[in-house]
Amino acid sequence: MDRASPAEQEPRPSLFSPYQMPRFRLAHRVVLAPMTRCRAPRAVPTPALAEYYAQRSTEGGLLISEGTIVSPTGPG
Repeated sequence: MDRASPAEQEPRPSLFSPYQMPRFRLAHRVVLAPMTRCRAPRAVPTPALAEYYAQRSTEGGLLISEGTIVSPTGPG
């Protein structure tokens, strides 16, 4: 099996280089995945939740927000 040496492989794009999505362009490739922070008691997002995402957002970046718990037994 022939394998190219690391020096012969195509260079990988930087995490900080732009990325074209089907409908929009990201300024970089750093993405925040959804995480359950449980900052939406009674299924209503709070100012603390908005602040949490505002602190982690970047211009031209992708941030995927969490779902809200819709049942009192949802958090476990």
